[in-house]
Amino acid sequence: MNPQRFVLTAVGPDQPGIVARLSGFLTEHAFNLEDSRMATLGGEFALILLVSTTQSDPIDLRMWAAHLETLTGMSVTVRETTQTGSRPGIPFLVRGYAMDHPGIVHALAHEIASLGANIEEMETSMQPAPVSGTPLFDVKLRISLPPSVSITDLRRRLADVADKRNMDISVEPSA
Repeated sequence: MNPQRFVLTAVGPDQPGIVARLSGFLTEHAFNLEDSRMATLGGEFALILLVSTTQSDPIDLRMWAAHLETLTGMSVTVRETTQTGSRPGIPFLVRGYAMDHPGIVHALAHEIASLGANIEEMETSMQPAPVSGTPLFDVKLRISLPPSVSITDLRRRLADVADKRNMDISVEPSA
Protein backbone atom coordinates (compact mmCIF):
# COMPACT_ATOMS: atom_id res chain seq x y z
CA MET A 1 0.00 0.00 0.00
CA ASN A 2 1.28 3.46 -0.89
CA PRO A 3 1.67 5.69 2.13
CA GLN A 4 -0.72 8.56 2.68
CA ARG A 5 1.28 11.75 3.33
CA PHE A 6 0.49 15.04 5.02
CA VAL A 7 2.39 18.27 5.50
CA LEU A 8 1.67 19.75 8.90
CA THR A 9 2.68 23.32 9.76
CA ALA A 10 2.35 24.91 13.17
CA VAL A 11 3.31 28.25 14.72
CA GLY A 12 2.79 29.40 18.27
CA PRO A 13 4.38 30.60 21.49
CA ASP A 14 7.56 28.70 22.29
CA GLN A 15 7.20 26.40 25.29
CA PRO A 16 8.75 23.15 26.50
CA GLY A 17 7.05 19.93 25.41
CA ILE A 18 5.51 20.97 22.08
CA VAL A 19 7.48 18.43 20.05
CA ALA A 20 6.85 15.69 22.65
CA ARG A 21 3.06 16.27 22.61
CA LEU A 22 2.84 16.48 18.83
CA SER A 23 5.09 13.49 18.12
CA GLY A 24 3.19 11.50 20.77
CA PHE A 25 -0.10 12.20 18.99
CA LEU A 26 1.37 11.21 15.63
CA THR A 27 2.87 7.99 17.02
CA GLU A 28 -0.40 7.10 18.78
CA HIS A 29 -2.20 7.36 15.42
CA ALA A 30 0.45 5.36 13.46
CA PHE A 31 2.04 8.27 11.61
CA ASN A 32 5.73 8.26 10.76
CA LEU A 33 7.67 11.53 10.86
CA GLU A 34 9.61 11.50 7.56
CA ASP A 35 11.05 15.01 7.35
CA SER A 36 10.91 18.13 9.49
CA ARG A 37 12.14 21.66 10.02
CA MET A 38 11.71 23.37 13.37
CA ALA A 39 12.97 26.68 14.71
CA THR A 40 12.35 29.32 17.33
CA LEU A 41 11.88 32.69 15.62
CA GLY A 42 11.49 35.57 18.03
CA GLY A 43 9.30 34.17 20.80
CA GLU A 44 7.45 31.85 18.42
CA PHE A 45 8.16 28.21 17.66
CA ALA A 46 7.53 27.15 14.05
CA LEU A 47 7.57 23.71 12.54
CA ILE A 48 6.94 22.00 9.23
CA LEU A 49 6.52 18.22 9.21
CA LEU A 50 6.10 15.63 6.48
CA VAL A 51 4.31 12.66 8.02
CA SER A 52 3.04 9.43 6.51
CA THR A 53 0.98 6.40 7.35
CA THR A 54 0.40 3.05 5.67
CA GLN A 55 -2.66 2.22 7.78
CA SER A 56 -5.54 0.92 5.67
CA ASP A 57 -7.98 3.33 7.35
CA PRO A 58 -5.93 6.16 8.86
CA ILE A 59 -7.35 9.20 10.57
CA ASP A 60 -7.50 12.25 8.33
CA LEU A 61 -5.12 14.69 9.99
CA ARG A 62 -6.93 17.60 8.34
CA MET A 63 -9.95 16.82 10.52
CA TRP A 64 -7.75 16.83 13.63
CA ALA A 65 -6.19 20.30 13.17
CA ALA A 66 -8.37 21.89 15.89
CA HIS A 67 -7.45 19.10 18.32
CA LEU A 68 -3.77 19.58 17.52
CA GLU A 69 -4.15 23.32 18.17
CA THR A 70 -5.59 22.58 21.62
CA LEU A 71 -2.90 19.97 22.29
CA THR A 72 0.02 22.25 21.34
CA GLY A 73 -1.27 25.82 21.79
CA MET A 74 -0.22 26.55 18.20
CA SER A 75 -1.97 27.52 14.96
CA VAL A 76 -1.97 24.32 12.89
CA THR A 77 -2.60 23.65 9.21
CA VAL A 78 -2.57 20.25 7.53
CA ARG A 79 -2.48 19.47 3.83
CA GLU A 80 -2.44 16.12 2.11
CA THR A 81 0.48 15.75 -0.27
CA THR A 82 2.17 13.20 -2.48
CA GLN A 83 5.70 11.94 -2.75
CA THR A 84 7.24 13.75 -5.66
CA GLY A 85 10.06 12.45 -7.76
CA SER A 86 13.27 14.37 -7.87
CA ARG A 87 13.19 17.42 -10.09
CA PRO A 88 15.69 17.54 -12.89
CA GLY A 89 18.41 19.90 -11.90
CA ILE A 90 21.90 20.30 -10.55
CA PRO A 91 22.07 21.05 -6.81
CA PHE A 92 24.06 24.06 -5.60
CA LEU A 93 24.58 25.77 -2.26
CA VAL A 94 24.49 29.56 -2.41
CA ARG A 95 25.76 31.50 0.62
CA GLY A 96 25.61 35.24 1.06
CA TYR A 97 26.80 37.70 3.70
CA ALA A 98 26.14 41.42 3.94
CA MET A 99 25.42 44.23 6.31
CA ASP A 100 21.71 43.81 6.88
CA HIS A 101 19.36 45.83 4.70
CA PRO A 102 15.93 45.25 3.13
CA GLY A 103 15.73 43.44 -0.21
CA ILE A 104 18.59 40.93 0.04
CA VAL A 105 16.38 37.83 -0.14
CA HIS A 106 14.25 39.32 -2.91
CA ALA A 107 17.29 40.20 -5.04
CA LEU A 108 18.73 36.68 -4.73
CA ALA A 109 15.38 34.94 -5.21
CA HIS A 110 14.55 37.08 -8.24
CA GLU A 111 17.81 36.22 -10.04
CA ILE A 112 17.56 32.53 -9.16
CA ALA A 113 13.95 32.37 -10.40
CA SER A 114 14.82 34.25 -13.59
CA LEU A 115 17.19 31.39 -14.45
CA GLY A 116 14.41 28.84 -13.95
CA ALA A 117 16.15 27.49 -10.85
CA ASN A 118 14.21 26.36 -7.81
CA ILE A 119 14.99 27.32 -4.21
CA GLU A 120 14.55 24.07 -2.30
CA GLU A 121 15.75 25.24 1.11
CA MET A 122 16.55 28.61 2.60
CA GLU A 123 17.90 29.62 5.98
CA THR A 124 18.62 33.17 7.07
CA SER A 125 19.96 34.69 10.25
CA MET A 126 21.16 38.00 11.53
CA GLN A 127 24.05 38.38 13.96
CA PRO A 128 25.97 41.39 15.26
CA ALA A 129 29.45 41.92 13.81
CA PRO A 130 32.15 41.00 16.37
CA VAL A 131 33.68 44.46 16.90
CA SER A 132 31.15 47.02 15.69
CA GLY A 133 27.90 45.23 16.51
CA THR A 134 26.61 46.11 13.03
CA PRO A 135 23.84 43.65 12.04
CA LEU A 136 25.20 41.09 9.54
CA PHE A 137 22.80 39.11 7.39
CA ASP A 138 23.64 35.50 6.48
CA VAL A 139 21.64 33.56 3.89
CA LYS A 140 22.03 29.92 2.80
CA LEU A 141 20.08 28.62 -0.18
CA ARG A 142 20.01 25.13 -1.60
CA ILE A 143 18.90 25.45 -5.20
CA SER A 144 18.30 23.18 -8.16
CA LEU A 145 19.70 24.64 -11.38
CA PRO A 146 18.19 23.44 -14.68
CA PRO A 147 20.71 21.46 -16.76
CA SER A 148 20.23 23.99 -19.57
CA VAL A 149 21.70 26.82 -17.43
CA SER A 150 25.45 27.01 -16.98
CA ILE A 151 27.09 27.50 -13.62
CA THR A 152 28.92 30.43 -15.22
CA ASP A 153 25.57 32.15 -15.87
CA LEU A 154 24.45 31.52 -12.29
CA ARG A 155 27.69 32.87 -10.85
CA ARG A 156 27.62 35.93 -13.14
CA ARG A 157 24.03 36.80 -12.21
CA LEU A 158 24.70 36.37 -8.50
CA ALA A 159 27.93 38.40 -8.78
CA ASP A 160 25.81 41.25 -10.16
CA VAL A 161 23.56 40.99 -7.09
CA ALA A 162 26.63 40.94 -4.84
CA ASP A 163 28.00 44.10 -6.47
CA LYS A 164 24.69 45.97 -6.20
CA ARG A 165 24.05 44.85 -2.62
CA ASN A 166 27.64 45.00 -1.31
CA MET A 167 27.58 41.28 -0.50
CA ASP A 168 29.92 38.34 -0.44
CA ILE A 169 28.32 35.43 -2.30
CA SER A 170 29.64 31.92 -2.88
CA VAL A 171 28.24 29.17 -5.09
CA GLU A 172 29.31 25.56 -4.56
CA PRO A 173 28.05 22.19 -5.79
CA SER A 174 25.77 20.55 -3.24
CA ALA A 175 24.93 16.94 -2.49
